[in-house]
Amino acid sequence: MGLSCWMQTVTRVFPPLALLWLGGCGKVDALGLVEVVHGNRAGEWVEPLPKDRGPATVWIFVTVDCPIANAYAPEIRDIGARCRDLGVAMFLVQVDPGVTADEAEAHARAYGLEGPVILDGSHRLVARAGATVTPEAAVFDGAGQLRYLGRIDDRTPALGARRAKASRQELRSAIEALATGVGEVPGDAPAVGCLIEELGP
Repeated sequence: MGLSCWMQTVTRVFPPLALLWLGGCGKVDALGLVEVVHGNRAGEWVEPLPKDRGPATVWIFVTVDCPIANAYAPEIRDIGARCRDLGVAMFLVQVDPGVTADEAEAHARAYGLEGPVILDGSHRLVARAGATVTPEAAVFDGAGQLRYLGRIDDRTPALGARRAKASRQELRSAIEALATGVGEVPGDAPAVGCLIEELGP
C-alpha cells in the first residue's frame, strides 16, 4: 500500500488512542491499531492481534474502578509473567470510554501491572471477543481464532462471594495448552464481575 493510500484510509477514531482502517486501498483490518499507554511498549502503536503473535494472544478486560477486577491484580501480574516466559502476548484492556491514558497508566502503576495496557473506549475489542464483564479474559490462538472467553479462575463464583483459593484456573490452562501443546483448552467459563455498559448511539 502506498503512502498516499495509507493516509487516505487511516482515520483516528479515538484520537490519539486508536486507529481504524477504512476500506478502499487494501485489506480491511477490523481491529486497526491501538496505542500502548502503559508498559514496556508505552507510546507504540500495536496490533492487538499481532501478525507475529506467537502461540497465543491474551486480552484481559478491566476498568479502573471495578473492585472485582482490582482484586485480581496479583493473579494478573503472575499470569503476565508466565505469558512473557512462554512468548505469549498479553494486553490489559481498559474498556471504560471515560478513562484517559493518564488514568489508565496510574491505575496500572497503583496495582503493579507491568504489561501493556491499551484503551478500548470504542469497544472494538469488546465486540471482537464478546466480553460482557470485567474482569474477563479472551485467549486467541496463533491463527487469531478465539479459543477461550471467560473468567480468570473460580475464586469469584458469584457477586459478593470470593474463595481464598481457586480450584479451577481456566485462563492459565488455556494459555499453557496453546503455548506448550500440552493439555486441552478449557471450555468457556462465565465470568463474574462488573458489567461492561453498552455504548450509546
